[in-house]
Amino acid sequence: MAHVIRAWRTSRVIRFLILTALLATTTHAIVSRSAGAVQNGAGRQTTVIGGERLVSVEPLAEQSGELCVPEPVGADRQLIASLLPQQSGSTGAATAPSARPNDAVRADVAKRKPVSTVRDPRNAFASLVVDPTRNEVIFAEENNFSVLVYDRLESTPPRAALSEPKRIIQGENTYLEFACGVYVDPPTGEVYVINNDTLNWMTVWDRNAKGNVKPTRKLHTPMATFGIAADEENQELLLTVQDDHAVVAFKKNAKNLEGPVRLLQGPKTRMADPHGIAVDPKTGLIYVTNWGTVNERQAGGPPRFGHTLWPIGRNNNIPGSGRFERPSITVYRKDASGDVAPLRVIQGPKTGLDWPTSIVVHPDRGEIFVANDTADTVTVYRTTDNGDVAPIRVLKGPKSMIKNPTGVALDLVNNELWVANFGSHSATVYPVDAAGDPTPKRIIRSGRPEEAAPMLGNPHTMAYDSKRDEILVSN
Repeated sequence: MAHVIRAWRTSRVIRFLILTALLATTTHAIVSRSAGAVQNGAGRQTTVIGGERLVSVEPLAEQSGELCVPEPVGADRQLIASLLPQQSGSTGAATAPSARPNDAVRADVAKRKPVSTVRDPRNAFASLVVDPTRNEVIFAEENNFSVLVYDRLESTPPRAALSEPKRIIQGENTYLEFACGVYVDPPTGEVYVINNDTLNWMTVWDRNAKGNVKPTRKLHTPMATFGIAADEENQELLLTVQDDHAVVAFKKNAKNLEGPVRLLQGPKTRMADPHGIAVDPKTGLIYVTNWGTVNERQAGGPPRFGHTLWPIGRNNNIPGSGRFERPSITVYRKDASGDVAPLRVIQGPKTGLDWPTSIVVHPDRGEIFVANDTADTVTVYRTTDNGDVAPIRVLKGPKSMIKNPTGVALDLVNNELWVANFGSHSATVYPVDAAGDPTPKRIIRSGRPEEAAPMLGNPHTMAYDSKRDEILVSN
């Protein structure tokens, strides 16, 4: 989800152990997860980018030019020998490289337990939606690949460790990985969930679903979908696609390999790493939040997965076209298609936008609410705003308990604003007109207040900073 680098303190003596743990993780990924063509109704497919395999291991650069590490107890000498760079003999001739570790050795490494692990066992609320008809709130949860359902009036007592959800959807049969967006169908209570980065399926669940169960139906979606919103009038779902800077529209009842009915993509749209999306049913407009990272794509190429309306992918990047822009909110007609310019753009230093991750519209108040991940704020604007405008209200501060908010939702029946705090294992509830540093009306926690979230979300790469003695992890 959030592509950010986090740092942890470490010790020099565990650098080799970190290397060993990384090797075990990579090996496990190679052995247990493979990519394949998407099949209609076929088994679970997890996307693998490139040839996911260990190519080489080289010593870290030190002042002396060498890195000396102890051999861990129980280490497999064949494996270590195959990983270390080959030394030249006394005659100056290089020795022949060792053979690649065989499958048995690699499988054995995959079974080994790491010496230490940085992991968040708690549920991390990525996004949420309120179902006032059934008095429930539903969370898409990224850390443990799950969907969590709580009573709307649940409030975790201050001394309690956490609140137990009413229902949990979780397990290998669920087609859930890095669940980042959730929507509830008002008439039926069906739950729609999209995944980010790894598993390209939108899943649909009966409102009473729980446990390790298969979805009622699923729909193949572009890679790196993030936000989901519904146009109830036209029975369509609109999804943002981060990497492709696009919005795709599907029929609400689409399933399996059905393609989108509409695509919004191109340089004129000014979308740049879009995340959140919201539909205003009164005006027929959609609002898209953009983080600001963008590159241009060259059109052309065969349809992907048989769909002519599939986004132009990263393989069509124009070299040198990448750039960083200020975060923004772009506004379009809900039926906008192709490469069209936005009707309005909210962008500039006065806006306070900072990784605007989620957005929701209050049609009666004429307001839009935005969760800004790295600013620890919720900013509110008028639906008619344009240009570099300051928000009309800002929620921020220690009493508000807003920490790395990645989800925001409105309960229009009970006039409440909900915020999912990825940085503190919590969801907080406020009056819809709250401003400043308000105390939440209620809090739902999945962990103790003093337990800081390590903020791991789909970690990609890892490095060691020898000067600061820290581990850097990009997510």
